[in-house]
Amino acid sequence: MTEHRDPERPGQPGRADAEHEGRCRRCGVSCHVAVPTDRMGAVAVPGLHCVFLRQEADGKFGCSVYAERFAKAPWCHHADVAAPLGYLATDCPYGSPAGSGKVALEEEEFAKVWPEILRKLRSWGVPAYIHRQALLDEVARRTGRRWVLEPWPGDDERLRLRSVTALAP
Repeated sequence: MTEHRDPERPGQPGRADAEHEGRCRRCGVSCHVAVPTDRMGAVAVPGLHCVFLRQEADGKFGCSVYAERFAKAPWCHHADVAAPLGYLATDCPYGSPAGSGKVALEEEEFAKVWPEILRKLRSWGVPAYIHRQALLDEVARRTGRRWVLEPWPGDDERLRLRSVTALAP
């Protein structure tokens, strides 16, 4: 994958001025992988996020390698690039085209689409750049089973999610 750059300033990441940076709510949605669902659109999946995403003491999210994110996380997209691709929250201050973007659901709504999301994760796999333990913990919590992530045959960029055993009571 290549680094995402601002076409107005070749060789430079997108805007980084204080006004631009200050618009971020630090919700973490853009750093979560979203799964398209039939009823709710692209749903950000708790636990399925970039390995560099951290939830801070104030409950907000931050990137542990923010200053070097384009070098250390080549899958990362600057907000100026991510917005038109629908990779930000639907209500993100950086903007998303109408009808695009990711949604972060409250637990009650997420539980309704969880079976569909799990089926898709198992059939499609998950990106290799995710925080693996966070995903395994989330899936175990929701299913009551222990899971593993294995390499996807013939694809170094995806992992297979497989159930191993029921969790001990």
